Amino acid sequence: MKKTVLIIEDNKTQLEMLKKLVLEVNAEAVVYTASEVKAAYQIMMEKIIDAFLVDIILDVTKPGDTSGIKLGEKIRTIPQYMFAPVIFITSLEDTTRYTYTDLNCLGYVEKPFSPDRVKQLIKRALYFSTEKETEKEAVHCFRKEGILYPIKIKNIIYIESINHIVNIYLSEGGALTIPYRPCKQLLDDINASVLIQCSRNAIINKDYIENIDLTNRYIALRGIQTPVEIGITYKRKMLMEYKNGY
Repeated sequence: MKKTVLIIEDNKTQLEMLKKLVLEVNAEAVVYTASEVKAAYQIMMEKIIDAFLVDIILDVTKPGDTSGIKLGEKIRTIPQYMFAPVIFITSLEDTTRYTYTDLNCLGYVEKPFSPDRVKQLIKRALYFSTEKETEKEAVHCFRKEGILYPIKIKNIIYIESINHIVNIYLSEGGALTIPYRPCKQLLDDINASVLIQCSRNAIINKDYIENIDLTNRYIALRGIQTPVEIGITYKRKMLMEYKNGY
């Protein structure tokens, strides 16, 4: 699975620079960003993060702000992130000892930071992965009207993104409807190899394929009566899946 990085930085220019450096180190990495603690905490609970880049000062309007350190403390209280690599980025000097010894951070970068120094730390941070559930047991949280709906990947038969909504058809019957998002964005967000896009508007779970008809361009899925169409530009991709025995 792709490496995941969460950058927490309130300065938009520096945030974009850090994101650029992460992708220079690993072009396949999935990079999440946040400018404040609440948004960062939400992301780390919804996703599984492999490495964190945290600015210690996240609110320049507050004298002596160290909300990034408080976030680091919170990260360490979450079992799956107890040993996750954390890189602190700041202009403060007197926090070095605490971040290294008490929070066990991987590295400490002072502003203005050296791109080479940051990239070296990112390479080290991405060497190991946060322990993840097996894909068969993995859960993705879909958001609807501010509420999170945890769905096991193995229970998704297919996803249809059309007419300004997304329908997620489930093995236990029925479908979860959420606000519209493009299929590519959904695939990047869920990040599960068992899901594959078969048309501009549809994603299928390969474990539910019963038959692929490349001539007539449709896929029969277990648990779904209506065949799912294969888009013209996706026919070659489905042919490769067919050859690999899906």
